[in-house]
Amino acid sequence: MLRVWQLLIGMIFCLTPLSSQELILKDKLVLWQGNTLLFPEDVVIRETKLAFESSLHVYPARREPFFIVFRKLPLQELNFPKESWEREIFWRGKDLEKTTLEKNGILFTIYKADQIRNQNLLRCNLWIWTDQGSNYWVWILFRKERTDLFDFFENGRFLNSSGAN
Repeated sequence: MLRVWQLLIGMIFCLTPLSSQELILKDKLVLWQGNTLLFPEDVVIRETKLAFESSLHVYPARREPFFIVFRKLPLQELNFPKESWEREIFWRGKDLEKTTLEKNGILFTIYKADQIRNQNLLRCNLWIWTDQGSNYWVWILFRKERTDLFDFFENGRFLNSSGAN
């Protein structure tokens, strides 16, 4: 009976997310999973660590112009049918485009589209890359009228450097 309880407690501990929140000031570098990140204004980050994956949620500290989710995927390789998957990335997205960008020796696949959510015109980006056997994706939403954010996120300036630990 004691072993059953130990097993249950162990399973609960492994599946319980460990979260932490932190205020990050503008232009301060953040290290997450070997990637050095930079944000255009003060943000609150919430890191969640599970036994099989980790994620980083980024929210603006003072206003609501963008939202970002960084996730390290629990997959060793991305081997799903990309054609059907690409159609489902942006639900009712307008002006969908797919590009690639090489930065710091890493090839990024980037999907971009405009979407309307809650009567706001948003620009959505999905960045996918593999680095040293780890797969990452970043989902970015920001208001399209913010031209400063458009340049910052579309050109990948949020990824100061990459390199998995």
